[in-house]
Amino acid sequence: MNNRKKHVMETAHAIFVEKGFVETSVQEILEKSGISKGTFYNYFPSKKELLINIFEKIQTETERRRIEVLAGKKKNDKNGFVKQIQVKMEVGMENKLFSLFNSVLLSKDEELKKIVEQHQLDELKWLQQRIVDIFGQHVQPYSLDLAILFYGMLHNALHFSTNAGLKMEIDKIITYMMHRIDNMVPALIATNEQLFDIQLLTRLKSKTLSKQRQKKEKLLQKIETLLSTADCMQKELLSFVKEELQAPVPRKAVVYAVLKGIDLEELKEGIHELFEE
Repeated sequence: MNNRKKHVMETAHAIFVEKGFVETSVQEILEKSGISKGTFYNYFPSKKELLINIFEKIQTETERRRIEVLAGKKKNDKNGFVKQIQVKMEVGMENKLFSLFNSVLLSKDEELKKIVEQHQLDELKWLQQRIVDIFGQHVQPYSLDLAILFYGMLHNALHFSTNAGLKMEIDKIITYMMHRIDNMVPALIATNEQLFDIQLLTRLKSKTLSKQRQKKEKLLQKIETLLSTADCMQKELLSFVKEELQAPVPRKAVVYAVLKGIDLEELKEGIHELFEE
């Protein structure tokens, strides 16, 4: 990422936190970052895509730092786990992630809301798997329950300490919660109590994405068929659309722009239905 694009993202990030996503205009981002409209749209097809890029950057930073703190340690190292949770909390606070998520949830943009929901599900899935890493496969049936309990206790403790004006070390709070989970594990195994089936995580993800995934697969198959008979120009455009649809977060504005050069109404309708559902 070049320095200018990074500067635009940092500037927009600060404005989104201060004013909210909905209340921030592209013009304000242009003025405060000192770039032209053309340069902005060369980097980002829309304000929404800019915010998605910011979310992806934060997630990448979280993953990088989590890997670093566990380097040289075993997966079941509890101190390493505490540090990984601490990294997540620190990155979130550094980037004021709660404010960004809140501004999305207050908007009417369903696509962005799904991205936030998916982020939360992915984080819960990460924690559920890490609990299995730490305590062993025999804990797997209870791992989702433990993940929910852990995050619930942690977030409420952090919220209470903030409201009470207490300056407690994050690692101290996380370690305390880890000790509570330590105590819960033998009790859950002894009583064989399970509240949530771990398959719920997969089902929730499928519920959010399955219809879209099915539509996307059909579109990709159709594009593959069209490529076999398309001329050179159409092949280039169709290949670009295919590549974009296969991306984790397709850039809707970019796809729509490319579709203007493709005279295939059925394909356009299918893509419109995929994006606007």
